[in-house]
Amino acid sequence: MAQDTPSSDSEVEALRQDRDRLQAELDASKRGRTKTRWRVITVILVALSVLTFAAAVPGVWAKRTLLNTDRYVATVGPLAEDPAVQEYIARTVTTEVFEALDVEGRLESTLQERADRLAFLAGPITNAVQGFVQDKVQDLVASPAFATFWTEANRFTHEQVLAVLSGDAGPLQVEGTKVVLNLLPFVNEGLKAVSGVASQLIGRTITLPEISANEVPADAIAKIESALNVELPDRFGTITVYDGDELGDVQRAVDLFQKAVILLALLFLVFGAAAVWISSRRRRTLLQLMTGLALVLVLERRFAIAEANHIVGLARPENQAAARDVVDSVLSSLLTYTARLLWVVVLVALIALLSGPYPWAVAIRRWTVELWRAGVGAARGAELPSAPAWVVAHRDVLMLGAAALAVLVLLLADLSVGWFLVIALITAAVELLLYRLGSRPAEEGGG
Repeated sequence: MAQDTPSSDSEVEALRQDRDRLQAELDASKRGRTKTRWRVITVILVALSVLTFAAAVPGVWAKRTLLNTDRYVATVGPLAEDPAVQEYIARTVTTEVFEALDVEGRLESTLQERADRLAFLAGPITNAVQGFVQDKVQDLVASPAFATFWTEANRFTHEQVLAVLSGDAGPLQVEGTKVVLNLLPFVNEGLKAVSGVASQLIGRTITLPEISANEVPADAIAKIESALNVELPDRFGTITVYDGDELGDVQRAVDLFQKAVILLALLFLVFGAAAVWISSRRRRTLLQLMTGLALVLVLERRFAIAEANHIVGLARPENQAAARDVVDSVLSSLLTYTARLLWVVVLVALIALLSGPYPWAVAIRRWTVELWRAGVGAARGAELPSAPAWVVAHRDVLMLGAAALAVLVLLLADLSVGWFLVIALITAAVELLLYRLGSRPAEEGGG
């Protein structure tokens, strides 16, 4: 019985080792499953962050631009100085005036009274007079006074739209659930500019009333109707910019939109931060997140440009030039906004890459430090250290590359004079530094 003891002990030890091995395998399997589970959660959080970002970007832009009076006016205000828009406004106003006055019908009746065979001249005469009147109106549109009026009218109208949507509308230019851009003061001034021609067309002297920009459109139209002794359309001289038959639903939708934009922006930050925080490889997760955000921004910019082209294509051929300028004015705001975000995303990705443990990143950091030390030494007149030998050997190529990069930036980027000077000075400093770094060994060797 005692002889069996060593055998029993060895069996027990073997069983203990098997147990420990199986336990280790079980623990490793659990850790593997846990790590896989966290990886999946990280991927889901990255995807949610990208999706909420994709929805938040246009929402935040719309809230900042379309629901902010100052930014809205800054976007549409310059359109008053755009030739295509000026031509469209002058043509539209003139056409509306001639249709309201029934100029061709009046001429035709007058000519028929004198001689039936002259009735066919009504069309050509009307076109000639309309062209003359349009030129006069366009001169008025191109004046600084109209630019001021346009800015003030758009500001007032936008404030009225926001007032209606917030449920706090004033009584001026809000008719029921409609908000209109009131051009009647300008139309009235245009009629005054051609009052002589209009008097001849109407057949009596016309004395047009004074109309203020804040006057209710219906009252202003009634004054003009009385002066011209004609019946004008209800929407004469106005542009409906908001027409909500279901005002309550629209107000609730706008309120929900503003809250949703804030929520989406917060969710984007929460999802993105959580993904990086729980990730076992945070740098890689951050790079994946930045790549997704950059892709979203590029796609949204392409979609915005395509949609802008589609909107312009829907306009009548004679209105497409003005439509293009209007759409481009709004689109440029979105493109500038997304471009700034894209620069931020790319900068974060570059910092993550250059600060990483990758061999090329380590080499770039080392070269940068060595180049900085060498540049400081060269500027102080000290001997050039041997560390940046590669830079010295490739001085001419580096100088050419730096100059080419500067020229490319100056050609492609829309820079102010200040930034132009900054880039020019930086380029000159880099060129001088490279020249000194490359020339010092030759000078010392020659000495």
